[in-house]
Amino acid sequence: MKCLSILLFLNLAFSNPTETLNFNGTWVSSGDNFENRLILEKIEDKQNRYRFVFYGWRISYDSFTKQDIKFSGEMNDEIFIIDIKNNKANYSDDGREFEEGWNLYRKGEERCRVYFEFCRNSIKVETNSCSMIYGGFGVSFDGQYKKIN
Repeated sequence: MKCLSILLFLNLAFSNPTETLNFNGTWVSSGDNFENRLILEKIEDKQNRYRFVFYGWRISYDSFTKQDIKFSGEMNDEIFIIDIKNNKANYSDDGREFEEGWNLYRKGEERCRVYFEFCRNSIKVETNSCSMIYGGFGVSFDGQYKKIN
């Protein structure tokens, strides 16, 4: 028991509870009929701030052409920035400004929200109201992402 107590003390004494993980790089979520890539770029001088980019595609049945079509989507703009706090982050178009006379949303329409949950080896992503804004028919960036580089 004494040995166990000493090991526990040493582990607590030399571990860093405020350890910052680096999520910089490319992450992928894929299946038989889709693939999404999430690129996180660490912003210098900001401990947990990242720019994010999504690229994705999904094969969906198009009733107009009566065949499976590969639809694509992306979120790629300098404004897509997140701050990770307690292994979570979120982005919302709520504060996004658009050029005068140009609207991405209709009045009263819910704006895109992206929720991130960070683990050591994976990132869980959930979106709300983003599908037809940033992606083609059936394209969603939801999923469990694994790092590829």
